[in-house]
Amino acid sequence: MKSRRIMEASHAARTLANLDRETMREKYHDGVYVLHPQYRTSQPIKADVLFIHGLMGAAFKTWRQQDSEQDLTEKISEDEARYTTCWPKTWLARDCPALRIISVEYDTSLSDWRTRCPVERKSIAFRSNELLRKLRAAGVGDRPVIWVSHSMGGLLVKKMLLEASKKPEMSTVINNTRGIIFYSVPHHGSHLAEYSVNIRYLLFPSLEVKELSKDSPALKTLQDDFLEFAKDKNFQVLNFVETLPTYIGSMIKLHVVPVESADLGIGDLIPVDVDHLNICKPKKKDAFLYQRTLQFICETLAKDLEN
Repeated sequence: MKSRRIMEASHAARTLANLDRETMREKYHDGVYVLHPQYRTSQPIKADVLFIHGLMGAAFKTWRQQDSEQDLTEKISEDEARYTTCWPKTWLARDCPALRIISVEYDTSLSDWRTRCPVERKSIAFRSNELLRKLRAAGVGDRPVIWVSHSMGGLLVKKMLLEASKKPEMSTVINNTRGIIFYSVPHHGSHLAEYSVNIRYLLFPSLEVKELSKDSPALKTLQDDFLEFAKDKNFQVLNFVETLPTYIGSMIKLHVVPVESADLGIGDLIPVDVDHLNICKPKKKDAFLYQRTLQFICETLAKDLEN
């Protein structure tokens, strides 16, 4: 389980955890990966931190260290002190060993061109129910929780919490949610959807992209419902937002989530001079992005980690 090949190690850890009925009550379904701990340990686990990627993201690559030319040449050595392919598994696990760290994965697409999946499977509503069921099976809600999300993943977190609030059997998920981190989440829509629909850069834009448009009724309802839901809750919120445009392909440059769209209306909103892809990829362990994230997690879970 100490393999440095994170994908293989995480797949193996999930398989072994599902086979270990002596010490494990949780069931880890497809797309749910335990990044820490990946083997039996005497360290008591006191809280969960969940990582939810966004459009075209993945359970591991979304959360890697920001690439640089030097890093790309040094990655071959797999020296995690210099470069990490998944900072929650390496940096966060070392800084907070009493956490169970989970990352989820689900398929997304920018275009429905050549897609084979039924359209209904791609809606935020469908995905949120599916992920919520899987996470509850993994024991999410049994201990304090912090949700960490990038882009569309933040919309899924909001929808999951709204759905959980309607189901008595999911009440522990709500009661144990301590905080949420949103990395460039388009609460009020994304320029990506606007560009793809109006200029037809994308052939047959996918439902995921359409749902991110600024005039999407579902997006507005989700935002309004979440603000109403959060009014009497005690969880903390931290928002980051990009300030630099992102290259879409080799020619198109786009500010995917503008500052005004990333403003949830709750919690601090921190602009960072990176693009949309790198808003959740710290350059180094001592970089502001990681250190502010770590501070939020430690402060929000302080009482739980002390007990």
